[in-house]
Amino acid sequence: MSGLSKKVKIIIAAAVSVLILVAGIVTGILISSHSGDKDSYKASEESDSRNEQVISSNGTQKDKEQDKKWTDAAAEFKDVNSWESEGKKFTQYELTVTNHGSSAIDEWKINFPVGSTTQLSQSWNCDISVDNNNGNVRFILVPADYNKKLEAGAKTQGIGFIVSMTDDYKLGDYDIETVVTDDTLTASNVSDQVSEQVSGQTSDQLSGLYDENADSQDNNSRESNDNEDLSGQLHVSGTDIIDGNGNVVRLKGVSTHGLAWYPQYVNYDAFRTLRDDWGVNVIRLAMYTQEYGGYCNGGDREGLKQLIDNGVSYASQLGMYVIIDWHILSDGNPNQHKDEALEFFDEMSSKYAGYNNVIYEICNEPQNSDWNSQIKPYAQEVIARIRQHTDALILVGTNRWSQDVDEVIGNRLDDDNVMYVVHFYAGTQKEWVRNKMIAALDAGIPVFISECSICDASGNGGIDYGSADAWFSLLNERGISYIAWSLSNKSETSALINSWCDKLSDWSDDDLSDTGRWFKNMMSR
Repeated sequence: MSGLSKKVKIIIAAAVSVLILVAGIVTGILISSHSGDKDSYKASEESDSRNEQVISSNGTQKDKEQDKKWTDAAAEFKDVNSWESEGKKFTQYELTVTNHGSSAIDEWKINFPVGSTTQLSQSWNCDISVDNNNGNVRFILVPADYNKKLEAGAKTQGIGFIVSMTDDYKLGDYDIETVVTDDTLTASNVSDQVSEQVSGQTSDQLSGLYDENADSQDNNSRESNDNEDLSGQLHVSGTDIIDGNGNVVRLKGVSTHGLAWYPQYVNYDAFRTLRDDWGVNVIRLAMYTQEYGGYCNGGDREGLKQLIDNGVSYASQLGMYVIIDWHILSDGNPNQHKDEALEFFDEMSSKYAGYNNVIYEICNEPQNSDWNSQIKPYAQEVIARIRQHTDALILVGTNRWSQDVDEVIGNRLDDDNVMYVVHFYAGTQKEWVRNKMIAALDAGIPVFISECSICDASGNGGIDYGSADAWFSLLNERGISYIAWSLSNKSETSALINSWCDKLSDWSDDDLSDTGRWFKNMMSR
């Protein structure tokens, strides 16, 4: 497929940085603007792997020299995911705004029309309000504070949102407002000419031009190996993990934060960066259950499962393992949502039955739940569902936020390909939890650290380097696999990315938090 191209002339009333194609149809609008005389604009074709439509405008060199407040901004909306659920069409967009000009943009916002049935499902790193004027619905997007100011050459990262709709709509007008040195500049495009490009086409038809899913990435920028680098399905042997060739495998990886709140980090380049720069070979996808917006409490189930699908696909393309984590936390007792868990794992294990790299974690952190009477019976039922489809490795959480692994001694599940989970936060869980794990290992219990960090159990607070060193000395000595929490820029100590960093991949050490730098150094040894 090739990108759309068409000569278009657009006259704007005021100078400015301009942008946007509408949610539900669009990708990449490039608009440069200036404060001064009227310009002549033309449409151009942007050739990239997504074949996006681009509209560009450029001031003359004379205008640029005369106007010290001249700016040249570009905005790009990418429809990165789309799916259908319960009669609605969902689309996930990512927005990047780049300042190509020589003057700083102090702040900006943009509004654009959407269909009458369009609803905002969720957004991140921005605030979106809705203006409904007699049925003419527009979204008004304002970036988070750290994205408002754009120095010359700077760009935003990490802005995105998900919308749902039941009707189709066509490309319409859009407005952008920027502030440059205390001057507010507002411009509107004249959309009639642009709309001719999509006249008579529904958003479904247009999405066929732009949409790509995780299984059909551009071969020039994606590595697709269909698990060629993964030597068969993983199995437990004693307390070790072995691959299909009988080689011992140690998994070292990173967990996402909740998929509902940090979906932007489920992307190919993030996983590639972790693999190539950190030495990571496994990604954990954290599907929260009870927290609001999670799978069992108001969450968009189809959208969340789509993120799982994307994550599995990216990991597979990169020759990495991936853990699908049923992240019980505030629910405590895994039986609270047992029916949903049975249905979920039945679907997941059926869908990924042919994947050598998929691991299932069926209960993240049980609390106040007896191993014998509550956790073990739950695990038996869920494992039975999974075993209808695959012999994949399964991880089972233990009581007290996955610390009481010693309770499994003498009372294991009747399944040879199960490992038992320990979690620790070095500032809180110390020698007493390590002793539980050592006792379990010495009794032949296979242990997997599916979540850990080097701060306290809140995920925040100070880093306890001494306790962290003690933990990892033990893990390295015993060859225990582990997963670091969490791949996000959340404002807390355990987040691996600095809170002010919006980059979604290719992080420098300066982009990483103290925790992130510590884990990167540990994993790359």
